[in-house]
Amino acid sequence: MTSLNVTRLAEPLGAEITGIDVSGPVDAALIGAITEALLDHHVIVMRDQTLTPEQQVTFSRRFGDLVVRVSGEFLHPEFPEVLILSNRQVNGQYAGATAAFAGELWHTDLTYAERPSMGSMLHALEVADEGGDTAWANLYLAYETLPEETRRRIDGLKAIHVRDRRRNPRGAITDSGGIDVDKYYSVKVTDSVHPMVRTHPVTGRKSLFATPRFAVAIEGMDDRDAQPLLDELFAHQINPVFIYQHKWRVGDLVFWDNRCTAHLAVGGIVAPGIRHLHRTSIAGDRPF
Repeated sequence: MTSLNVTRLAEPLGAEITGIDVSGPVDAALIGAITEALLDHHVIVMRDQTLTPEQQVTFSRRFGDLVVRVSGEFLHPEFPEVLILSNRQVNGQYAGATAAFAGELWHTDLTYAERPSMGSMLHALEVADEGGDTAWANLYLAYETLPEETRRRIDGLKAIHVRDRRRNPRGAITDSGGIDVDKYYSVKVTDSVHPMVRTHPVTGRKSLFATPRFAVAIEGMDDRDAQPLLDELFAHQINPVFIYQHKWRVGDLVFWDNRCTAHLAVGGIVAPGIRHLHRTSIAGDRPF
C-alpha cells in the first residue's frame, strides 16, 4: 500500500492529503491508499490539484461509475458528469448551481435515488475571501451517541426521500437565482425509501441515514409521530461535536463518503467574492 502524507483536520472527521498529483495517470496503489484514507476520515482534502473537467472525470471514475444528474441545468456542456456550482452571474444568470439548488440544507447527496451516491468530489477553481465554507457531519457518531431508546425505536424504520423540494416543508426555496423552480422540479423522479439506520457496506458501522433536504416522512408512520422524530434526529446530527467546517483554497479536491456523512453549504459569501467549483458524483449501492 502506498503511504500518503495524511494530516487530520478535525477530531470528528476530515483529513488533508498533500504531495500527490491526480491530474495524470494514478496507479492502483495510490487509489487504494486514498480509499483507505476516505474510510478512516470520511472527508479527505487533496490539496493543490489543477484539474480540467476531463481530468476530474477520469480520476473520479477510478472509484466507480459516475452519476449524471436527472436535471440538465448546471451541467458542464462537454462533460455532463460535472456539475458546476457557482455564484458568478453572466448576463443576469448564474453560471452554475447556487446554494438554493446545491446544498443550503443539510443533506447526503442524491438519497432520493434508489442507489444514492457512494461519494462525491468537489474541485475548487475559485474561492471567496470570506464565506462559502462547506460543513460535514459524521453520521456514525450521530447514530452512536443517540439514546439507546431512540436507537431501538429507529432500527428497522425507513424514511421516504424526495427530490422535489417543493414537497419538503423544511426546504422552501427563498432565492432561486432566476431559475424557474417549477421547471427544475418538473422532471419526474420516483421517491425512494431507505433505512433510517444504514450499515456501511465496507466498514460495517451503522450511521443515521435521514437528512432534512430529502427525508420528508417515515414509511408506515403517521406524520403526527414521524415529524417530531425526524426533527429530533435532524437536530441531533448537527451537534457541533460531529462537524468539520472546511475553508476552501483554490486547488482543493475534496472527496467525501456519502454513506456516513451529511454536508451543508454554509453560505455567507461576501461580495464580490466568487465561489466556483466542479462536482462529480460516484455511483453507490442500495442502502441496507
